[in-house]
Amino acid sequence: MANVIVSHDSTDRYATVTIDRPDAGNAMSPAVIDDLGEQIETVAADDSVRSIVVTGSGRTFSAGADVDAFAARADDPDAVIEYLESFSELYAIIESASIPVIGRVNGPAYGGGYELAMACDVRIASTDATLCPAEIRMGLVPPFERLVLELGDGIARELCYTGGVLEAEAVAETDLFSRVVAPDRLDAAVRDVAGRIAARSPNAVAQTKRAMVRHRADAIARASTYRRALDEQCVRHPDFAESVAAFREGRDPVYE
Repeated sequence: MANVIVSHDSTDRYATVTIDRPDAGNAMSPAVIDDLGEQIETVAADDSVRSIVVTGSGRTFSAGADVDAFAARADDPDAVIEYLESFSELYAIIESASIPVIGRVNGPAYGGGYELAMACDVRIASTDATLCPAEIRMGLVPPFERLVLELGDGIARELCYTGGVLEAEAVAETDLFSRVVAPDRLDAAVRDVAGRIAARSPNAVAQTKRAMVRHRADAIARASTYRRALDEQCVRHPDFAESVAAFREGRDPVYE
């Protein structure tokens, strides 16, 4: 069974790429990450598609990294780093796509799922949606770069230090989401934005995306490079193994 499915809306000329692991909270295993990247690249190369919608099946956007994948690599820090790097590579694919990528944030977006939403060009959220930089809960440095740029330094610090949960409805008036709507209006809002993108010059939209991504690329690259270096230290620290074990065992971690 495919972990990622693609559907097309021929009227408004967009494709929807859906993580289809509802029983696992749409967690992003290495296979899911690879498949997402391949599907997004394939769809972006299709001239009949003017935008891409990324979402999760059921009531969850994505729970983020697959904890079993972390656990299987817990004794091999290099393998953990490779897994973490694959997330960054996926986000780079989204940003380098020549057409806009719309995040349909239908529910919880945690860890890698939160950053997947943040990497999208446009985010449209249900009032059921929540964001959480959950990496800190796993003994890692949360990706904070896009959150700081979109929401501001103060709130981002609190969320990243605590692994707190941010409700979409509470930040509806900020720049984090372009729209926050009731769950039964989410698909209509996505379709409206995708349809209006399809009505514009494909060339102008592509060049606009290129300019807007470039506008903040240097700031994101500098911070993320340093963060990834710190993650290399984190995965070799006992706190990381304890965090993963505690999560899998359903208990509070005990740090020395």
